[in-house]
Amino acid sequence: MAVPIVVGPHGNLRRLLLISTCLYMTFYTGAFYGYGPFQLMLEETGAFSHRCITSDEQLPCPSQTAMLLNVQFISMLTMIFTPLMGAGIDKYGPALMFDVAFVIGGLGLVLLILSTSLHIDPLLFPSFICLGFMSCLSGLYTVQTGLLFEEGRNRNRVISILNALLDSGAVTYLLLWYVETNTIMTLPTISAVYLTFYIFVVGTSLICWKKIGRNTQELSTEEMDAAVHERTPEIEQQESIDNEEPISTNKYILIANRPQRQQLLSNQYITLCIFFAFHQARNTFTLTTTRDFLKYLGDDEYGNKYLSIFTLLTPVSVLGLPFVDVILHKFGYAAGLHACNVLGICQGIVQISSTNLSVQILGFVFYSFYRCFLFSVTFSALAAFLRGDVLGKGCGIFILSGGLVGLAFNIPLANVAMNSLGGNFFIPNLVYLLGCLPCIFLCYQVGRGFAKEETKKEEIQLDSDRKQ
Repeated sequence: MAVPIVVGPHGNLRRLLLISTCLYMTFYTGAFYGYGPFQLMLEETGAFSHRCITSDEQLPCPSQTAMLLNVQFISMLTMIFTPLMGAGIDKYGPALMFDVAFVIGGLGLVLLILSTSLHIDPLLFPSFICLGFMSCLSGLYTVQTGLLFEEGRNRNRVISILNALLDSGAVTYLLLWYVETNTIMTLPTISAVYLTFYIFVVGTSLICWKKIGRNTQELSTEEMDAAVHERTPEIEQQESIDNEEPISTNKYILIANRPQRQQLLSNQYITLCIFFAFHQARNTFTLTTTRDFLKYLGDDEYGNKYLSIFTLLTPVSVLGLPFVDVILHKFGYAAGLHACNVLGICQGIVQISSTNLSVQILGFVFYSFYRCFLFSVTFSALAAFLRGDVLGKGCGIFILSGGLVGLAFNIPLANVAMNSLGGNFFIPNLVYLLGCLPCIFLCYQVGRGFAKEETKKEEIQLDSDRKQ
């Protein structure tokens, strides 16, 4: 059984863990989602070039490109297992599951070095499957790391920063591609250096998690009661949580004090999950189709200049963090969700209202801030009402739901744009723009849910004060 995450008593370990987590979120966890530049490096090394029919066929040939795309597509299927990864964190604790992430990620990089050095192209598939597994599992640690900090503004800041850095990490492979293009370093050499840095950065986090786990186990019972679940003072209800007893409908019970299954079936969680699933599908669609969207507007004539601007603006999402911090602190989570929705609407309006590529840059800026709010606010909100031993599963289901909605809608919408509309993405972008409107109601419902939670906490505090 996992030892509960404890807030506070870890001193400098927390700071060292936060620094190392910021680094691996940027350079490894988030890097996995920026596959395009890495594909260029693999093309330059001749990966799967044997798939080309004739020796004089121009490289990369369609068959070669298809195999390289399949490498990423198959590795993305690891997202299906995020609920199981989250359940593993809940059951065995973040320290043990981080061992798994460290080993599998390292194995992926070793296989990458072997594949590119010895030109064993099929090894790219298990390599990126391992890297995808590591990325999905370590991505859940944005919230797990945040739980080590006091509930409220500090915790929200940590979760927001880590999510923003994960999002910005998509430019990592672009930096590696730039190094390969402008230096004498080859892809195998770059991969070896990349592995060395991985061992140092992720290994540091691994050591921190192990020490934090030992510190937690050494706490006395009294210290544990004071430190664990500080946001759920109804300790007397813990037996009903463990025994999965039904919840009385006559009295509102804080979500964190309910049985695990009922926390994940609460209106608050389901509503937030629907909001995230829609916007994550929209986010994925934008990322995937921007190349073709801009091509239709004439970006090829400018040498993909605007696609480069779009990519380079990805890290700008970090600049949205102060706004996230102020909105969450002063106005609450519902306001943060409204802000995310408004930014999505603004970006959608720019997409469908103008064919001027220069105007689209404004949409890129909206999009960067939109992504910052989406991940920062939703995952911070989760940590505000779910109990620590449910958060892993909650985050895993979040990520899976976004992937499933994306599969259901994005492939048909992209096919309509490319095959029926001649590459015009006006209709698909309009569909996602209109889809933001019902999300206004979802934000309102989440706000009502948090109002109930706050009211109940105040009642509990008043009762506690009277008893004293």
